[in-house]
Amino acid sequence: MGLSKSLRALGAALEPAEAQWGDPALPVVALDPRLRSCYSPRASWVEWKGFGEDRRPSMPEWARVWDYGPSAAEALGLSIAPNSKRPARYGLSGLPAAGRKQISRSLALLEENRKCLSFWTVSLPTEALLALARSGRWPEFQDRVRKELVRKLQGAGLPALVVGVVELQPKRSRAAGIPCPHLHVAFQGRKSPGHGWALSPGELDAVIAGALATAGVQAPDGIAVEDWLAQAGNVQQVKKSVRAYLAKYMTKGSGDTRRWIGHAAESLIPRQWWFWSMELRGWVLEHVFPIAFPFLCWVHTHRKELEDLGFARFRILPLEDPRAPVTYEVNWLRCEFLAQLVGMWQVDVWDEQWFGQYRLSQSKTHS
Repeated sequence: MGLSKSLRALGAALEPAEAQWGDPALPVVALDPRLRSCYSPRASWVEWKGFGEDRRPSMPEWARVWDYGPSAAEALGLSIAPNSKRPARYGLSGLPAAGRKQISRSLALLEENRKCLSFWTVSLPTEALLALARSGRWPEFQDRVRKELVRKLQGAGLPALVVGVVELQPKRSRAAGIPCPHLHVAFQGRKSPGHGWALSPGELDAVIAGALATAGVQAPDGIAVEDWLAQAGNVQQVKKSVRAYLAKYMTKGSGDTRRWIGHAAESLIPRQWWFWSMELRGWVLEHVFPIAFPFLCWVHTHRKELEDLGFARFRILPLEDPRAPVTYEVNWLRCEFLAQLVGMWQVDVWDEQWFGQYRLSQSKTHS
């Protein structure tokens, strides 16, 4: 069974009966295509319905639970940086944690269809980057690349499953004296391994040319657009893990941008360091499921035994803010392992309920 089918089956088994997405009164922990979940035990957490009618914190180690990321920390009042030190605009701190999470989710699903995936790199000529720096229109170029690629894939009868990451090329940026962004894009490039590739390198080069034209950039006089952009695009079949292709670009942070803040070409620092198509976004969100809190509680209670048995791996996340509560990440390793854990939990709960009823009946018999 593939990852997407396995996740849907597990989502149905784990979905809390008492909880719905968007209910602010209930903590939400997610199972997603990365097969990872994050949660935070905390002494101040107060129980919700289903864990005692008096709503007392009879499980004092549990705290509010959230899907890990800067936005979650700030929702708890755990701002990563004071307002006075925050960047003046989006993008100056590099790829955000929320972006890395969604990219990882996307790649985990795309991995199922690896033989049909294309990996496209877009590196513009320096003259084009200088023109975009002067006009401040890199965002328009980047957005047009995404939209035009989606349009061409749909026109070829393919699902528009597209995810991209922006990188500042370190060596080239130092040599050119300006930040030099380029794009790394993964997308489904053919219907099946038996079909040919839907878009030729020439068609992808036309996407680059059209995006530049949208941003007001033309080829230098006397040079044909095809010749000017001959080295701008490179497309390959994904032969190994697509996550490995993009992993090193997802770790780039503010260190790549710091030296260019305040530079005359600062506008070449992307405002958005990643993008995905609406179709891929919808596909990913279809495979993100809430986990029943009683199951998570059971897993946390037995985490040492489960690690020893090889069912899951746990780690405490290294949060930057010292005021942040302890937050765990659990790696479920494989769908079949998680399915076994669900079964073990259900048996454990059934046994506890059965023995509870038995003890109650015995007490009534002897009274």
